[in-house]
Amino acid sequence: MSIGLEMTGEGADREAIAAAIEARDDDPRPRVSRTEDGLLVALHPGAEEIELTFAGGRVTLRASTTAAGPGYHQHVVALAEALDVRWDEGGDPTGWRDQRDPEALEELYLDWLGAAAARMLELEAEGVGDFMLNMPAGVVFTHDQLVATQLGPRSREWLTRVRDDARAGLDAFPFWGAAKDAAYFRGLALVEMWSAVRWRPPITEEERALLEGIASRIEKAHGLDPELPLPWAEQSEILTLLDESSLRATRAHLKAQSLPPPALGYRRHPVQVELSGGWWLTVPGELAERWDERGTWVGWDEGRSVFFNSFVARGDGPTPSTEDTLHAMPPLDGDEILELERGDLRGIAALSEVEDERGELVHRLEAHAAIGPHAAIGTLIWIDPAEREWALTTWGSLDRRD
Repeated sequence: MSIGLEMTGEGADREAIAAAIEARDDDPRPRVSRTEDGLLVALHPGAEEIELTFAGGRVTLRASTTAAGPGYHQHVVALAEALDVRWDEGGDPTGWRDQRDPEALEELYLDWLGAAAARMLELEAEGVGDFMLNMPAGVVFTHDQLVATQLGPRSREWLTRVRDDARAGLDAFPFWGAAKDAAYFRGLALVEMWSAVRWRPPITEEERALLEGIASRIEKAHGLDPELPLPWAEQSEILTLLDESSLRATRAHLKAQSLPPPALGYRRHPVQVELSGGWWLTVPGELAERWDERGTWVGWDEGRSVFFNSFVARGDGPTPSTEDTLHAMPPLDGDEILELERGDLRGIAALSEVEDERGELVHRLEAHAAIGPHAAIGTLIWIDPAEREWALTTWGSLDRRD
């Protein structure tokens, strides 16, 4: 069971509250997006978005705070109380709003963590593995340990220690204490190093801003506590990717000289991404990602692109079979036709060499797949002929999970 809060009250309208949140001088700055009846607010990369809904002059704030830690829980309550809202009593099952007892709040997280570790060990004894602890939805990372956490993979031995003494697992929470101290800024940087950084030169402004933000937080953590262990090898790599020549870059390069090569980062390895319609695909972790206005998922880097969309075949008669769905899709034409068959999945793909919008020759794989009425449409494009195997492996990894 997750830890969180659900507060209700009366107060300002949606836009006034959105403006107040966006004006906060927090690090990171809150990111606010509008929904049909409210707001989604991202406060920390290691936490789920908080949700604010508005109806009849009432405001409801819902937040899950399990993933980031008790410091984050206190941060959310402080943000709520700073808004122009007259909150009703209660709404915080942890008791923090009423008691302001940090030790009692921490004990709740420790109890949750110890129970989670014990349950994972029970399941592991039954043959289950590849656990995820407080990880983001929609992506599965590759690693060689038993459990993925936001601050890196952990072993069975780690789980055993945490089961026996939950304080051994504080290194799985990026926002444990309430203070915005060196540990806080290190936690911010580590979450993004592990899950968001692509570990190649940035190809979008968002990627550049991400790297610059991480570098600044590592530098800030060092300034607040020069003795705090920090990921200097990865900091050196990030500043190299940014092509930065500065005092902080020199410091990072010097500190990294005596350290092993950089290793942090799930996206140094392939990742499984959740697409539309319940479909999943394994792609290189370094690909940039976005969803376009038509609902197409796009992944790309300097030499490769992946496009994916899906639909559900419908008709007046019985539910279409896999073969019916596949045969109803437009025919594919190419220099080489390939078929995919795995379990209930059937697919067909066409390989060809075509000119792109610049008139340059590229390699293209157009593919269709189906499981019953569920259809997938994909296109992979690459420049280097040696990437053919990558394209075939990527499309061959397609899977659908209900």
